Amino acid sequence: MFQFKALPPKQAIEFFRQKGAKLSFSWEDVEAQEHQAGHTVAKVMQLDILRDIIGGTDSAMANGTTFETFQKNLKPLLVEKGWWGKAEMTDPLTNEKKLVQLGNPRRMRTIFDTNLRTAYSEGKWARIQETKKAFPILIYHGNNSEHPRMQHSGWDNLALPADDPFWKAHFPVKAWGCKCFVTSANQKILDQRGLKISESPKVPEYTYTNKRTGEIRKIPLGVDPGFNYPPGGRLNNLPKFITDKIIQAPADVGATWWQTMRPLQAPGITRTFQDFVGQTFTDGTGRGKFAVAGFAHPDDVEFLRSIDKTPVSAEIAVQDRLMVGTKADRHESTGDALTQAEWAGLPEALADPKAVLYDNETGNLLYVMDAKNDSRVQKIVVQMDFVPKKPKRKINMARTAFKIEGNALGDKTRYRLVRGSLRD
Repeated sequence: MFQFKALPPKQAIEFFRQKGAKLSFSWEDVEAQEHQAGHTVAKVMQLDILRDIIGGTDSAMANGTTFETFQKNLKPLLVEKGWWGKAEMTDPLTNEKKLVQLGNPRRMRTIFDTNLRTAYSEGKWARIQETKKAFPILIYHGNNSEHPRMQHSGWDNLALPADDPFWKAHFPVKAWGCKCFVTSANQKILDQRGLKISESPKVPEYTYTNKRTGEIRKIPLGVDPGFNYPPGGRLNNLPKFITDKIIQAPADVGATWWQTMRPLQAPGITRTFQDFVGQTFTDGTGRGKFAVAGFAHPDDVEFLRSIDKTPVSAEIAVQDRLMVGTKADRHESTGDALTQAEWAGLPEALADPKAVLYDNETGNLLYVMDAKNDSRVQKIVVQMDFVPKKPKRKINMARTAFKIEGNALGDKTRYRLVRGSLRD
């Protein structure tokens, strides 16, 4: 039984809370990299149910509670929403109706153990990187379950440098139910335990065919397909993972998902956009590159749907040419350009605008935000389903941005209020 004697390290909790969410019918529908960066539970096709499971696991991790408490608290919610026992579901890949297993004690145990173990593993890897000067060696412990895997048992007491390539493929956990772990060491510790640094094992691969997608992959022995990813890259890759998933989702789904997960995910998106802003101003040249600054609110998407203008996705992107170049110079000369600080603050401003308007003449959405140390407001004009030269796909793109007197947007024949208010 997997229980906690002490609260987990902050790195483990940080990793768990920054993971995204992915609805899936089968675990094979989710790529290994998506397992790495996103929460997913097979047969969970509703966001509120997945959110309940994530919340229950988060609470268990933060409070050090046992599986029994986790299941006791979560089961009533899942039963109430119909995610318990067996049920008939339609496979979105084949449109076949299948009798599938939803929640039961065994699945709850798997969800609990796997999520907490992988989070602890990620936290452990982060601490290893912080302390590897003092403890540059890792020792593998592979005989920690009632029925250990032969491959993993063979690595028991394997001692290798922390930077050895072996750990990229085999840093535990690497399989369902895997209870292996590593400990940090230095030469003194190795001597005390009678161990020596080993040669890096040459691990053969096996061929895995995903029955859902037909993809064929080579995977090292001892690694289950859903765990075939390197440690340490999850938090770094997370903002891109989240952005890509929202962009790929229908606009209403993406907008709703973002509002649900925004408190946890916004810092990563904001950092990525601020890096883009900083690099753009450092370069001083617009090259047509763009970055996602935010996402449309569900109310914005619903309004556009009501007038038969539903966009493909929910993202709101900004090109570097709005910040530097001809357009930016023109606004700079007239004194209404956004400052670099205001550009950097755009993700937070878009998340809570003063008002959102619909321009009856152009069909664009206008995001209106207060300007810093200025009586005017920021006006960001977003063209939905804009198609840039690269990539050739529809993107909700900011087409212009400048400061303006708020009363200049009071023409009710031209502008329709979607949400918010122009009043102070």
